[in-house]
Amino acid sequence: MGNSASSVGGAVPPQQQDQRQSSKTPSCKICCACPQERRTRDECTLLRNVDECETEIEAFYACLRREGFSAEEVNALKRNTKTM
Repeated sequence: MGNSASSVGGAVPPQQQDQRQSSKTPSCKICCACPQERRTRDECTLLRNVDECETEIEAFYACLRREGFSAEEVNALKRNTKTM
């Protein structure tokens, strides 16, 4: 009975979701975040040309943002990533 009241109004407009995500505090260090997306990205770049892995790379960065890392932190990681 109490659960139905908490699910009412659960839909949040995308703009507000972005604001909530940016204010979320990461629960771990950036090096440990998003292990599944990181693994998928790494496997792709090892087995294929980096240019063929754009989807996997962007999915990893999007996951970091969802986990609460700031755009500045994610962009710094992008800049410091070695290109092959």
